[in-house]
Amino acid sequence: MKKSICTAIATLALAFCALGVFASQPLTNGEELIGQIHSRYSSDWYSHITFKQDMYRYKNDSLVRNEVWMVAYSSPSRLHIRYKDFSSGRGWLVVNDSLFTFNHNKLIGTRPRLHEVMILGYDMYSVNPSIVIPKVVGLGIDLSMVRVTTIKGKEYYEVGNNNVKCFWVGKDDLLFHGIRKVDENGVTEIFYQNYKMIYDKPVATEVQYFENGQMYLYEKYFDIRLPSSLPDDFFDPNLFSETRW
Repeated sequence: MKKSICTAIATLALAFCALGVFASQPLTNGEELIGQIHSRYSSDWYSHITFKQDMYRYKNDSLVRNEVWMVAYSSPSRLHIRYKDFSSGRGWLVVNDSLFTFNHNKLIGTRPRLHEVMILGYDMYSVNPSIVIPKVVGLGIDLSMVRVTTIKGKEYYEVGNNNVKCFWVGKDDLLFHGIRKVDENGVTEIFYQNYKMIYDKPVATEVQYFENGQMYLYEKYFDIRLPSSLPDDFFDPNLFSETRW
């Protein structure tokens, strides 16, 4: 009889665990969280995306400029942005953690650049954590600090020092929500918002940028596509003037 009861209890316990009734162990650091994000999404995340974005620039709550940019991203860590249209010859590339800036289709500057939004909003989901984690550390984010916080009624994991630099991902969906940086100029915050399912993949369609609590830039994405591949030529600085999508 005792054996039957013990067997029944063990069976129920396993069933409850399978259903997630028993709480998982709390996260102890950002490396664990990045590993969880990759495990959850890497097999079904998009490796390539193109879209257009309406860019609204504000000063003192007044719109001062509006234009359309075109964007292409390819995993791992490659970004191509064009201002206005391809004929403008203006834009930049991020390749191999370097920024290449162009004007009139001529390269006018090159410098090292860890692009924080690309790393946290895209690479973190599709690129191996062994590659992503050192880059996140290179951004100045302390991965030994992780806690649960609430923003506008929703729970998020906050990774890093809120008084220096940190980022947020949703506690339930593990989707990138934003990043906060504090320096001598004050507080800068970027928020990824309005995720929509595009071809059954979650894609943020709006981004807001704040300085000291005042929005200075708003991006709204449209014409979003998730191609199965993008040519390497799109991210070759020598072929910037020839690239079209």
